[in-house]
Amino acid sequence: MRKPVTLLFTILAVVICFIHYLGYDPKNLILISLSIPLWVIPLFTDIAHVNLFLAYGLTIASWALLGYIVDRYVFRAREKS
Repeated sequence: MRKPVTLLFTILAVVICFIHYLGYDPKNLILISLSIPLWVIPLFTDIAHVNLFLAYGLTIASWALLGYIVDRYVFRAREKS
C-alpha cells in the first residue's frame, strides 16, 4: 500500500519545523498555527516552558499520524469500490 499523504504531511511538518528553526517564524505564528500538539499544550502549561525539540517531534509525529489516517481511509474507500 502506498502512503503518499503520509509522506506529504510528514514533509510538510518537517518544513514547518525547519522554517521555525532557521528563524523565519520569529513570532511563532506558523509553528503554533499548524502544529496540532501546540494547540493543546497551553491548556496544561505555559508554552514558553516547552522544550522546542519536543514540540518539533510532536508536530512531525502528529502530521505523520494524520496522513496515515487519511491514507487508510482512502485505501479502504478504494478497496470497497
